[in-house]
Amino acid sequence: MYSWRIVLLPFSLLYGLVVSIRNWMYTIGIKKSEPIPGASICIGNITVGGTGKSPLTAYIAKLFESKKPVILSRGYGRKTQGLVIANATSTASDLGDEPMMYWTNFNQKIPVVVAEKRQIGVDWICENKANSLILLDDAFQHRAVKPGLNILLMTYDRPVFKDFVFPAGNLREPRSGMKRSDIVVITKSPKDLAEKSKTIFHQKIPLSKDRIFFSEVIYGDLNGLFGEIWEPIDQIILVTGIAQPEPLYRFLAENHPVEAIKFPDHHAFTSEDIQQIQQKVATFAHQRCAVVTTEKDAVRFAEWKEVILESKIPFFVQSISLKIDREQDFKDLLKNYVVRANEGSC
Repeated sequence: MYSWRIVLLPFSLLYGLVVSIRNWMYTIGIKKSEPIPGASICIGNITVGGTGKSPLTAYIAKLFESKKPVILSRGYGRKTQGLVIANATSTASDLGDEPMMYWTNFNQKIPVVVAEKRQIGVDWICENKANSLILLDDAFQHRAVKPGLNILLMTYDRPVFKDFVFPAGNLREPRSGMKRSDIVVITKSPKDLAEKSKTIFHQKIPLSKDRIFFSEVIYGDLNGLFGEIWEPIDQIILVTGIAQPEPLYRFLAENHPVEAIKFPDHHAFTSEDIQQIQQKVATFAHQRCAVVTTEKDAVRFAEWKEVILESKIPFFVQSISLKIDREQDFKDLLKNYVVRANEGSC
């Protein structure tokens, strides 16, 4: 692995230079970065894929549910283009899997807007949802708009300060991009993390330690995708189309035999994929078997409801939540920011 990084390092240096020049142009004003009126929070990353943006976005949306939050996303993987507003007939193909997940999990009570150009989405929100808190999902590199608060995520096992710029590593931009963040959250941290381990991150991240937080994933109930009732089973088939399914695999494997079928991140499931799952389940014909998937994958499987119900294979969705250390401090930082920012609401 290390030898491949050495071979790709010249390409990373070139890519990093290009991105650095782009960031510099925004910093000195050659490229315009429009401040977002009112309160706006960006939940983003520097690392490619799998840092836990979606759970944190949902966490913040729930925290500020009374403040009329609106979630704004690019809508990665959708089949539509331009500005799209979530409605009662929306699907993952219309919005992208993550925006559809928010729309579904909040029972269509929190508006969800998708737009490749975030400024178009911001303009629509200011015109139609005045005085709303705008939550920008994965917009840390989208510098044409300037959020009031930037939250940067990195995973405990893949910290930015130990990584390289793409393609030799997993970074979208050089490590210096961390300086644009106001808060850093270290996601997927081990349970009961020692203070000595936290200190390493405090020393490497260019923020005061009171603005650096650690979070861990908490796995909740298995909920039936189409109303199925969980019963004791002999075998789990874990089916995922996310960047890092390994932690979920390890969690499920603590109590059940698990076979995994892995698809690429944001994979659009097909009838052939459903057949592949059926064939895998058939290999356990004499055992009680259930398919388990993630919340993000579930909204894509929902488009195959009739086919899945006809197969009579029980599908379950693994719910997750976040546990944030110094949680009250984290909430206070966000709430204090929102109070100040609302003085200039759009």
